Amino acid sequence: MGAAEAWNEHKTRIKSALDSRWALPSATVLTGFHIAVFTAVIAQPGRLPMRSDSAIFQYAGWRMAEGATLYTEIWEVKFPLAYKIPALLAFVSAGSPRVHHILNIALTISVAVGSGLLVGLLIRDLTDDKHAAFLSAISVLLLPGYFYLPAFGFKAKFYVTFFMLLSVYLAHRGYPFLSGASAAACIGFYQAALVVPFLAVGLGYQKQQVRGVIRAIAGGIALKILTIVPVLRAGALEEMFVQVVLVSLILESSSGSILQSVLRGGRHFSFAAPGVLIGGVGILLSLSDYDWRDTWWISVAGVWFAIVAMFLDYDNFPDLIPGLMIVALGVGIVYHAADSPDRKAIIAGVIVLCLGLNLMNVLVFSGAVGGYPIDKAEPLSNLENVTHENGPDAEFQVMRPDIKYLYWTTADQQTCHVRLSSAELEWLRLTGKPISDKSCGDLDRASEHM
Repeated sequence: MGAAEAWNEHKTRIKSALDSRWALPSATVLTGFHIAVFTAVIAQPGRLPMRSDSAIFQYAGWRMAEGATLYTEIWEVKFPLAYKIPALLAFVSAGSPRVHHILNIALTISVAVGSGLLVGLLIRDLTDDKHAAFLSAISVLLLPGYFYLPAFGFKAKFYVTFFMLLSVYLAHRGYPFLSGASAAACIGFYQAALVVPFLAVGLGYQKQQVRGVIRAIAGGIALKILTIVPVLRAGALEEMFVQVVLVSLILESSSGSILQSVLRGGRHFSFAAPGVLIGGVGILLSLSDYDWRDTWWISVAGVWFAIVAMFLDYDNFPDLIPGLMIVALGVGIVYHAADSPDRKAIIAGVIVLCLGLNLMNVLVFSGAVGGYPIDKAEPLSNLENVTHENGPDAEFQVMRPDIKYLYWTTADQQTCHVRLSSAELEWLRLTGKPISDKSCGDLDRASEHM
């Protein structure tokens, strides 16, 4: 079969899978939830509200668009891909932080909706059930944070989930090179997505044996080269290694105990805990009711992200988003496995009720359960001088503008320590350096704490 015929066949399969009877309603529900929250956010008086984590990415991207070098002039703990999207958007923002912020919101909402549709697409391929595809697609809304966060700006976790699901879809469709590249993109946004490249390689082997493995690895390497070479050319490779790799290895995890993680997860899922349990059952059914060669990647990803949340990285509800995708897949599997219309109706009813309560919690009760408030932005005057400290002595304390102030005023800082997150402050304390220190990545000093 020639390339043209293969592409035409692929387009036909996409059109069949994206049946308007499930895809369009899914996109409508997903977009509606996001737009409802965004409307509530922009209705607040004054500046557009913004979360600090969004301000960090967007400020770094803005500075990079102005010529700043990541890792030497801006201390950061993620690979460069996470900052390149805000940087690209800064080029088309006409010098306006407000335009830049809105573009980041619009793109993040689009990616979040796209992830939901990819969940539905994978379930449609697995079960050939359009109703299961619809229910799984909208089940990404079981976490209120999923439709709450994008209204406040850029958030890397949404791009992680999109490229993770895209990698799996491309692997199933016989494109291991693109699957590997998408898997590598996941790591570029979030180091703990380490499992995704293994999924791409495993699925590549299933489809094309050794040739699929080689192509998947080649795609990942190609993407990494494209993202790392600019860092190497800028002379920031050592600083990147210290900040992205060593800091994550040396600093202790803040996930807490397993019980604490479970309790926090229950609080963050708010009223949707029953829906999460349904999804968990579906993950188990994916192994018992299907050929494991078709569904092994679901359970592997589910177990991995459960381990990440319980032991490695669960600071707040955004860390649940990658695992949420696996839960949503599980919901579709349970619905399809139900052996009577009444049971299917009960499952669908529980999910719809959970989503309705989640939306009310955010819009009507201002996120009282789970912590999803929609408040007006703080006055800039309150953010201009904020005391940051990471030690008892005066040299470890400094009065510095908040990151949101720096973003909205496009102000520059004379130190690479702009972020001043809890991890950065802990790192400076551990290495015995004051906040005013201008060095961004001392490999010798970092090696002393390995």
